[in-house]
Amino acid sequence: MARAAGTEIFQEEGLLTVVQGSSYAAIVADSEPVPLSPTPHGTRIATSSAVGLLLATLVGVACWTNWQLFRTEEDAVATPGVIDKSQNVWAYLPPGSPYEKCHKVEDNTDYKLELIATVENVKSASMCCSACAGFADCGAWTWGKNFSIPGLGGVCWVKKLSEASKIDKAANDNVMSGVPHPKVVKFGVMPPPASTSSILDGVTEKDVGPTPEVGKTCPGKIAVAGRNSSVTLVNTFNTSTVEVLKGDAVISHMGARSYWGEWCNEDMWQPNQYVALNPLGKTLRFNADVSGTTCGCNAAFYLSAMPHNTKKGTCHGDYYCDVMSVCGVPCFELDLMEANQYAWRSTIHAMGDYMGKPMGYGGSEDSPVSRDWTSKEYSPGGKCIDTSKPFTVAVSFPTDVHGNLQAFELELSQQDKPCTLRTNITEYQWGWPPPRKNGWGELTKALQMGMTPVMSYWSSPTMLWMDGLGEDGRGPCVQDNPSQCPDYVRFYNFSIDDYEARATQVKAFKF
Repeated sequence: MARAAGTEIFQEEGLLTVVQGSSYAAIVADSEPVPLSPTPHGTRIATSSAVGLLLATLVGVACWTNWQLFRTEEDAVATPGVIDKSQNVWAYLPPGSPYEKCHKVEDNTDYKLELIATVENVKSASMCCSACAGFADCGAWTWGKNFSIPGLGGVCWVKKLSEASKIDKAANDNVMSGVPHPKVVKFGVMPPPASTSSILDGVTEKDVGPTPEVGKTCPGKIAVAGRNSSVTLVNTFNTSTVEVLKGDAVISHMGARSYWGEWCNEDMWQPNQYVALNPLGKTLRFNADVSGTTCGCNAAFYLSAMPHNTKKGTCHGDYYCDVMSVCGVPCFELDLMEANQYAWRSTIHAMGDYMGKPMGYGGSEDSPVSRDWTSKEYSPGGKCIDTSKPFTVAVSFPTDVHGNLQAFELELSQQDKPCTLRTNITEYQWGWPPPRKNGWGELTKALQMGMTPVMSYWSSPTMLWMDGLGEDGRGPCVQDNPSQCPDYVRFYNFSIDDYEARATQVKAFKF
């Protein structure tokens, strides 16, 4: 979802309001949770309450059904008389893997402990438990389950509990309390591990033909293996800083956006200069380095229908278009990658479908969530992808005998790792109310016409639509911290090859 930094589209969940200081902590320690004062987010939450309640109910039923299938008697938590909205949504993982669950949950109970912080717009006790797991000092939590009380319903109180502490409990029909599982870790509150990669790590000298004249609009050429000619990178505007190194790597600094072009002239943009890539029957590969990024950072690589856009738009007249109309012009968009060290999102967007159909890991329920893997497999030090180091991305577009798209496939791999992350989308319909539109057919036509690869890097304090916890609590990020985003991300070692089907197609990571 290509957006300008700071643009707010969806209601965000888990927006953090840190309340510190001994006076408030003492009040919380000596009384039941009390309604908070209205916040700047209150109006925004109210405007989508009806839709949010409907979505939450549907998501809750689905998650509860899955949890019942996966749970064991040992893991069961008794919550008699608790309605679905108040808490029948528990964090779970697929069969055969350790449960991502709360260590202890007590209904109608308040824990009177020292307050660390409050997190607002928390849709379930499971989400509150996960939010607690993002704070280094959090040992317990209390969640307001009564949404009819302003300032209480949907509020998560994150509390301190030492191993030697005894919990002072009080009956309260409006809340639930619990203790997080010690092995569940969430992100966004604590600073991320710093990048250990240098700007030239993995980069090799590539032949791009005659040395181009380098300028602000035209930062250089990159080699793309499998293509007849090199790609000329086109920068969008003067405040966008992009470097090309050794004809191999694109260094996108914060706020940058650049396009694949056939040619480039300084301070000039035309739609016919942009590469019209038809990836049907092909696999696009590249290496990505998102090391050092955190929740709220977005390293993006996507396809835009720019070659067919005849409107200059409002972004310096570069003919940029996307599904969000960031520059005033809407068009078809296919997100190959939107990522940071903790979240990944690949999304199909027909023109007008702002939420799209995603795959990967992360997101809130106000935009479709993705749960194709977990932080155990994708994170700094992850089992399959250690995001503190570069890794390889392969995006494939297999077709049938008539040349029609069959699937949108994603594969993430890393040298010397024991597992590979794979997932795919094989159908796409969108629109509400019914009848729904055939987005798959629209996507096939857009790809046949050719789309332009775009690389960007931006940040926002409202990125939880991509990396948030979600109502099930299984997403990675408690809050977004754009101030902690590093100066740049890297893309390099590009190639386009004929698609080769694997002997056995595997949906996502096998737990």
